[in-house]
Amino acid sequence: MLELVTMDTQILQNNIERMEKLAVRLNESVKRIDAIMPLDPEIFDPDQVDSDELLFLDAFRIRFSDLQDVIGHTIFYMVALYDLDESPAQRLSTRERIHLMERKSLIDASEWNELREIRNGFAHEYPDASSEKAEALNAAWRYSSKLIVLSKKLKAYLCG
Repeated sequence: MLELVTMDTQILQNNIERMEKLAVRLNESVKRIDAIMPLDPEIFDPDQVDSDELLFLDAFRIRFSDLQDVIGHTIFYMVALYDLDESPAQRLSTRERIHLMERKSLIDASEWNELREIRNGFAHEYPDASSEKAEALNAAWRYSSKLIVLSKKLKAYLCG
């Protein structure tokens, strides 16, 4: 790893390990729900789902949100610090950081924004309607492999 001027390497390593653990846990959750996915929005009723399946769906939702959050708020910031595109004294906005990650060919900004919308839907407005819950869970399930692959790509970039 290159010597870092603006970042403690232990903090960087701890955050990479945190991201990796979340990716592994998300992958485990995906495996547990694969048999019931995708959910049919027309008939999905969380009150009628087996309690184990409901726990698996909730764990999946939380793990998806946590991994997206760590990547978007922590790891992207670490990449920007690592490359000296950002400093603690001169922070980029979220939008600027996303465009920076796209310029570095780490993400596709429109795809990342979709991931953010899915995560925000869970975090801020977890839908009340069963059909909306099913659609949100289906979207996260479809994108989860991309989120896991992105975590590996970011680790490779930072540990290069």
